[in-house]
Amino acid sequence: MQRELAVSVDWLWERIKEGEPLFFIELHHPGDVELSVHKVRGALVANFDDVLRHLPELPRDRLVVICATVPGDEPALELALRLKEAGIEARALTGGVLEYLKAGLPAEERLAAREMTRNRGV
Repeated sequence: MQRELAVSVDWLWERIKEGEPLFFIELHHPGDVELSVHKVRGALVANFDDVLRHLPELPRDRLVVICATVPGDEPALELALRLKEAGIEARALTGGVLEYLKAGLPAEERLAAREMTRNRGV
């Protein structure tokens, strides 16, 4: 059942090109320290429990795409299943944030990364 919720970067890129309204969740482990310079553009950055606590606030009028920063796709697939059970259309991106960024999909610089490079004089 969960594997049916997995999508590829090619599948996602087609939706972006078609202008389909999407809502992104960048899924982290609790307590993770984020060291990457870029993130999925416009993504809500949260851990599994935080997303579940805020279910009523998630959009129901567009597809939710979960991009995990954690190794493996299982946490994103599990979250997509939980969202689907709550009546929210959701998919998990195979390969997570790493594949998203490698594919050159829309990203934005993390504010913390910008501050870190500015402070280092880069």
